[in-house]
Amino acid sequence: MPPLLTHLTNIEDAASRFPSRVAFKIPQVNPQTDQIDHWTNITFHQFLLDIEHLARYWFHVLKESSDIPQQSVIALCFGGYKYLDTVHVYAISRAGYIPQLINIFQNADYNVIQGPLEQANTRAFIYGSGYSDIVRDIPIPCFTLVTVVLLNDYILPDLPHVTGSDVAIIYQTSGTTSGKSKIVPFNYTWMDGNVRSQATKGRLDSGKVDFWEHRLYGSIPLLGTIYFTSCMVQFKSGQPSTSELVDIINRCQTRQLFSYPRMLREHIRASRTDPETLRALSSVDAIIYTGGGLGSDEDEEWAWRNGINLVNAFGTTECGGLLISEGLRKSRQNYLKRFPGPSSIKFIPVSNDSDLLELVVPPEAPECPDVSFRSSDGNYHTNDLFREVEPGGYVFCGRNDDWFNMRNCRLCDTKAIEDNARSLCGDIITDCVVVGNGRLSPVLVVEVCSPSSHSSVSPVLNESELKIEIYHRIRPFHSTRYPHERIAAPDMIFVVPLGTLPRTLTKGTVRRKVVEETMKEKLDQLFSGNV
Repeated sequence: MPPLLTHLTNIEDAASRFPSRVAFKIPQVNPQTDQIDHWTNITFHQFLLDIEHLARYWFHVLKESSDIPQQSVIALCFGGYKYLDTVHVYAISRAGYIPQLINIFQNADYNVIQGPLEQANTRAFIYGSGYSDIVRDIPIPCFTLVTVVLLNDYILPDLPHVTGSDVAIIYQTSGTTSGKSKIVPFNYTWMDGNVRSQATKGRLDSGKVDFWEHRLYGSIPLLGTIYFTSCMVQFKSGQPSTSELVDIINRCQTRQLFSYPRMLREHIRASRTDPETLRALSSVDAIIYTGGGLGSDEDEEWAWRNGINLVNAFGTTECGGLLISEGLRKSRQNYLKRFPGPSSIKFIPVSNDSDLLELVVPPEAPECPDVSFRSSDGNYHTNDLFREVEPGGYVFCGRNDDWFNMRNCRLCDTKAIEDNARSLCGDIITDCVVVGNGRLSPVLVVEVCSPSSHSSVSPVLNESELKIEIYHRIRPFHSTRYPHERIAAPDMIFVVPLGTLPRTLTKGTVRRKVVEETMKEKLDQLFSGNV
């Protein structure tokens, strides 16, 4: 039986094949101007050396100084955008431990992550700057993140013997659907299957420059980026602005961009009025986005007409990448399809009288997660729904909980309502979410744009005017829907201030269930006369 391939063997192989190829570009920011002067290059050889140096250090700290045995779970909590964040994840693995990647807002209370830490039996907590407030309540040894790689004479430990069923790394879900995060353990069999499958993922040629607009340090696609020895560009901090993105594309000759829909929509809309942004986005070989659709046919139409090659990818925290489109330059429809090569994933009808299909991952698929996430039939049910619009071509139709059961026990497609509102009202709202599960009708909650973002075509409106304007725009769409699926009056639109919709930390996805809970009193009042 061949040895198990892992994220560690992946980087070792990349460094042996192309040691001098650039793996990371690290920004050097001018403190006077707060602009990036240049980027420092980190080769794959140096990347591997840095991993080994930090592995020596952390083995000394954890095993030799704190008596925490190898194969213990070590939580890592930091921003996740920087080069050293990625090095730490690999170094903890190389030291023989199981990294647990913690997603949490700075200054959050300990109870936010108490569950994931207890579930994983975490033995130590490594944290970056900005997360020090939480440490005082954590009942396990806590250590600060190393901010520079220092040479040391500590031993590089042997890796412990592992089997395919042993846990390699632990992720944390964003809590998009449940509103509560949970841990997702990945074993070595899963890791081996995902590393081996990279050759079939349809990536561009090796050595391309990639830019990631979201957390890089523990992402599954990072396996493919390292496999193809692509270069990863780091940005300054937080989410990059459109102007920073354009600068990175131009100065680093970026060929691929990885993003989430919420950020990507902002860049596409900026390209409508800024020729430089349009030139930059259209120069990229592929802009790969994941985490749902753009939510706006108008944005995709603009991208297609102007040569912006959007590639829609679909995956889950539990499985990694499962589907990908061909890109707008190959197909105007841009339907999701299976990755090239053998595929075991299935699409199963949700009922006999529906054309909706649930994406299901069988146990023999390399992407199938830990057995604790599988159903009694042995399969992993993603709860993600699709329609097959052409043979082998699918469109995402949301998750099971995106389809409400209304008061009359009929279903309401909330995603379709949200996508329509985003498409028609993108100049006056930043985002929206539909609530009203079990009510007579759905309710649209919109987050208003800042006054400075309004154009002369869409001047600043007060709340009442905004509701009427939104209702006027979406009315034709709702007039064709069943009565229980309609936003039938301006009063069925709730307006909230900019930045107040609760979102997940990683993807920026609005947390519907949390909004539903916070809006309960207003919903009760709205429907009080219809008991």
